[in-house]
Formats: sequence, C-alpha cells, structure tokens
Amino acid sequence: MATESELRQEIADERRELTDAVTSLRTELDRTAERGKRFGIAIGAVTAAALTVQTALRIRSHFKKS
Repeated sequence: MATESELRQEIADERRELTDAVTSLRTELDRTAERGKRFGIAIGAVTAAALTVQTALRIRSHFKKS
C-alpha cells in the first residue's frame, strides 16, 4: 500500500498533467477560433465581391437597354 507521501506525490503529478492538458486544449481552441475568424472574413469578402459583380452587371444591363 502506498504511503501518504507517495499518494501526495501522485496527486501532485496528476494535477500537473491535468494543468498541461487544459493549457494544450486552450491553445488548440484559440487556434481553431482564429481559423474560424479568418474563414468568416474570407467568406465575407467573397460574398461582397459577388454582390459587387452582380450589381455592376445589373447596372450595365440597365444602361444597355436604354
């Protein structure tokens, strides 16, 4: 059977491992969030470009009819 000192050491080791795991998860979540932001910006830019082209084509079409 483990002594009190050994149990305390095991608990301290487990705490360290859990702290490292939480730190690693937070880092990965931050990276994922950053990728999501970049993706959202890219989608917004593509949508804006598409709307700009669509509007320009409508204006062009309107003036061709006149």
